[in-house]
Amino acid sequence: MEEKKLDIGFLRTKRSLGERFLDVFTGSIDDELYDELLEALILSDIPYDTAEKILDGAKKNLRRGQMDDLESVKDAVRQSIADILSAHEEFTGFDLPAVVLAMGVNGVGKTTTIAKIANMYAAQGKSVMLAAADTFRAAASEQLGIWAERIGIPVISSQQGQDASSVIFDAISSARSRGVDILICDTAGRLHNNRNLMEELRKMYRVCEKNCEGFRLYTVVVLDAMTGASSLAQLSEFSEIRKPDGVVITKTDGSAKGGMVIAAVDKYDTPVYFVGVGEGLEDICLFDAASFAEAII
Repeated sequence: MEEKKLDIGFLRTKRSLGERFLDVFTGSIDDELYDELLEALILSDIPYDTAEKILDGAKKNLRRGQMDDLESVKDAVRQSIADILSAHEEFTGFDLPAVVLAMGVNGVGKTTTIAKIANMYAAQGKSVMLAAADTFRAAASEQLGIWAERIGIPVISSQQGQDASSVIFDAISSARSRGVDILICDTAGRLHNNRNLMEELRKMYRVCEKNCEGFRLYTVVVLDAMTGASSLAQLSEFSEIRKPDGVVITKTDGSAKGGMVIAAVDKYDTPVYFVGVGEGLEDICLFDAASFAEAII
């Protein structure tokens, strides 16, 4: 089921790359074809250095007699991508009990993603709580509350303009007293040039680290696949405060730029935890390197 979800989610990337490979593939991999295949990967928002690494790995995986066979080349590229993505231990879920601090810029689908992850764990019989620490955006707490009610889990609400760190503190205290398995904290969407919000985020980190005894703390960046390479700049910006433990990729079903997933792992040494593959509450799955490579090539 997870494989099928990934395949559907990255269908546009698969079609895009497949068409480009067909367009440029004319025979054995020589220097000219290498450059054209490189361009095909770059057009799917894979940075030049990473695209080079993929093709160099593919050439090592190919036997001499396979160099002029398209399917063999695609298999080799697929394996090379999977090798790059497997640099990190496979993520099979958060170590519980856990506090998850979710962050990202406006419009990436952060609050909906939080609801999807919460629903996934609730369906597994885990006790889940949400914290509405986005006190900047009007109606953010109400939106999270609607999701929490739909899933049937508690939420620590907030008021616009309230100190976000105090919401985090109260939520952790409540989660500890209730014996909650996983607390997921929504935060305000922010850009690196908004100093006030970035300082607020630093403060939230400190509050979490100081008060998370008994919980495993995770910091997660939510990225929009449709923004392609610009999402990598966002990852870089958030990493300046603290290196994220992992990323969640959203809106993969509407994007042909799935290559940014590879770059997140290769260039920023950050594993992918989850992938959003649709708009429904259950349209999210754990990331799997081999399944992803199959889904885009």
